[in-house]
Amino acid sequence: MKKILLTVGILLGCHLVSAQAPEKMSYQAVIRNTGGQLLINQNIGVKVSVLQGSSSGTVVYSERLTGTTNTNGLVSLEIGTGTVLSGTFASINWASGNYYLKTETDPTGGTTYSIAGTSQLLSVPYAMYAKTSGSSGGSLTLPYTATANNAASLFSITNDGDGTSLEGINNTTTSNIASVRGIVNSTAPGGFSSAVRGINNGTSGLGIGVYGSQAGSGWGIYGVTPAGLGVYGNASAAGTGVYANSNSGTGLTATSTNGIAASVSIFNNANNNNVLNANTVGNGTVVNVSTTGNGNGVVSNSGSGFAVQGITSAQSSAGIIGDNNGDGEAIVGRNTSDIAGAVVGRNDGGGYGVHGFVATNTSGNGIGVYGRVGVNNSKGRAGRFQNFNATNDRNTFEVETNSNGNIPDNTLGNASNFLVNNTNSVSAAIRGEVKTIFGNFGAAGIFGVSSGTGGFAGLFHAANTAGNGNALVAITDGNGDAIRANAGKDGDAIEANVDGTGRAIYGWIPTFSTGKAAEFKNFNASNTSTVLSATTVGNAIAGDFFVDNTNGISPAVKGKVNSQFANFGTAGIYGESAGTGGFAGLFYASNASGNGPALIALANGNGNGITANAKNSGDGIESTVDGSGSAMYGWVPNFGTGRAGYFRNFNAANSTPVLSVTNAGTGTGFFVNHTGASGNIAIFQSAGANVARINKSGQAFFNGGTQNSGADLAEAFDVEGNISEYEMGDVLVISTSSDRAVEKSSKPYSSLVSGVYATKPGVLLTEENVDADISDKVPMGVIGVIPTKVCLEGGTIKRGDLLVTSSKAGVAMKADMKKVQIGQVLGKALQDYNQNEIGKIKVLVNIK
Repeated sequence: MKKILLTVGILLGCHLVSAQAPEKMSYQAVIRNTGGQLLINQNIGVKVSVLQGSSSGTVVYSERLTGTTNTNGLVSLEIGTGTVLSGTFASINWASGNYYLKTETDPTGGTTYSIAGTSQLLSVPYAMYAKTSGSSGGSLTLPYTATANNAASLFSITNDGDGTSLEGINNTTTSNIASVRGIVNSTAPGGFSSAVRGINNGTSGLGIGVYGSQAGSGWGIYGVTPAGLGVYGNASAAGTGVYANSNSGTGLTATSTNGIAASVSIFNNANNNNVLNANTVGNGTVVNVSTTGNGNGVVSNSGSGFAVQGITSAQSSAGIIGDNNGDGEAIVGRNTSDIAGAVVGRNDGGGYGVHGFVATNTSGNGIGVYGRVGVNNSKGRAGRFQNFNATNDRNTFEVETNSNGNIPDNTLGNASNFLVNNTNSVSAAIRGEVKTIFGNFGAAGIFGVSSGTGGFAGLFHAANTAGNGNALVAITDGNGDAIRANAGKDGDAIEANVDGTGRAIYGWIPTFSTGKAAEFKNFNASNTSTVLSATTVGNAIAGDFFVDNTNGISPAVKGKVNSQFANFGTAGIYGESAGTGGFAGLFYASNASGNGPALIALANGNGNGITANAKNSGDGIESTVDGSGSAMYGWVPNFGTGRAGYFRNFNAANSTPVLSVTNAGTGTGFFVNHTGASGNIAIFQSAGANVARINKSGQAFFNGGTQNSGADLAEAFDVEGNISEYEMGDVLVISTSSDRAVEKSSKPYSSLVSGVYATKPGVLLTEENVDADISDKVPMGVIGVIPTKVCLEGGTIKRGDLLVTSSKAGVAMKADMKKVQIGQVLGKALQDYNQNEIGKIKVLVNIK
């Protein structure tokens, strides 16, 4: 059977007959097949069910209807007149909730329903609702009271005109009456539940949710509550929760008898808007706060922001101004914090953070800025100036005066004056400190400048003639100088003189110190003046240096130069003998029981420890020994990487041997003992390239050839597999798997035979350099007399027999002259062999 499409239209109507509502509803449906064609003049059967609450709710009534479609495919039925299947149509309480109509259709007129649909009854016929509501004839009897449990609105009035949808009027004069009253009885209602709620869906900004109007002097809207909110206004978007406006009166007045008159808060941590905005376009005060009691005019608390922020853009105005007309303070900042300031002057422009000045006082007693400490035994600092910006090159604190000063009294007229007025004090009148890592000009704890043609950059005067204190004490706990003096022109950096019996300059080291009593340096490379000059016109020593300490480890004299040149005379100590005798330098270890050397020369750089040169026929160094030691002993410590001795001739025309060793005794003339873990015993070079080498095991390598006592010529070859599997005397054949490699022979009469693993080759050839490691290669003898492995597989071997490879790995055998071919002969036997096991004989190897 074809599937049928059902197009349903429900007509719900009511007919008032003698004030009695008919118990039926009209129902119409258009029936089509799957092709969209109308089913004309066809009997159909429909099952109708009324559901309560939802589209799958409880069935409160069900009946079966039949009818016939007309020429338009439309069938018209009346619900309530069919065959009842369950429930009573007249007993449906239409006011008790939402109802849904479910239809099931059989297009053949039977009870096999193939089409189903459910839709909500959005409008209940008035007559039926009036019937269930208890009224007659569609009217209400007042007073009217009803109770219902329904999630939908119980009473809804829609006005599409300009009139009021709902109006309540009360003409009495009794107190606490209401024209419209809404009550929420629950003591714990849900959030934002309301007794009366006004909603304005307009988007033009002119609509009002709730509008209260008062024609007299009363209240337009009055909200009262014992503990909650009397009036609550909320803007869920960008609107205004409560808007107060006045043309000439007060827009908003908040008063309280015992509580807080007004509280304005933001509870959203992510909300960065202002809690309260107060603006005026007039000349009046924006916020006027006054108090007649003992309370504060304004108390402001803040977490990390500003408790009070005053802003002005006019130079003649002020962000915050405090006026004092009596004995109090104009502005007082009190601080109990250990990190913040009581009063902070902040400057984000080019003006002043704090500007204190004497405006009109001419008596000399006024103070622009006055900082005090010590009141009530308080402790702290009267003033502190700090710069937190490392790139700020401006002065942190500046004091400037245009005064002429006071000549009789140098305590007056100064740019600044500091006095510690306590004879028992140990504090400083001025303490300057810098923490820089640089020693640039000006980076000083105290920096004094004399920019005129006279005056002193610094003057320290111990004025008490009975005092013993120093006029100036300079102490450094670091590595810098306690005093550094520089004269830019011809003056002395330091001029010291003494009027009494003391010393003009006295340098000394205390018992606990390890420094120097004096040091003199010249940093000008072009300055030829003597750094330190000591001249005496008497017979005393010009300079006497003595370390009078048997446990001392320091030198009596230390000379040092820092030149990059090694010119004649550029020396830490320069000794000269100008006569025909004497020594330019003499170092004498005079204690016969001492073990210290008379002279030690150390070079930490790339230079020589000692350089000696004899211009005439003398020796550069003459070294002798009277005892059992060495006249010359060169050695390298266990951490050194140099040479114990090095001899070199740079004169190409000098035919004298570079090193000459003459031995008149019975010992070895030249002895080399290599005790290290690796390296060579000797390497010989010509023009910087290795030509001969003897490794640690005694094996020699010669690039220019050699005459040897060996009996064969061999060449180093790579092998297949591990070299440990090969033995001397093995017969080798060319590998078919790798280039320039060999392996043991394994087949008789092999034409790949190439040689024998040499036992003691007279000459070993290789393509590698003499310094290369060839321990993983086989010395394969290719010509000469070589001990070779043989067997009797080809018969007894006689001297002169030709030998070829056998089936045994690496073993040769006697050749059958009838089978042998070119390239298969290993060589000729030089010995007879008739033993059954594998053995070795000497063979003249010569591949043919």
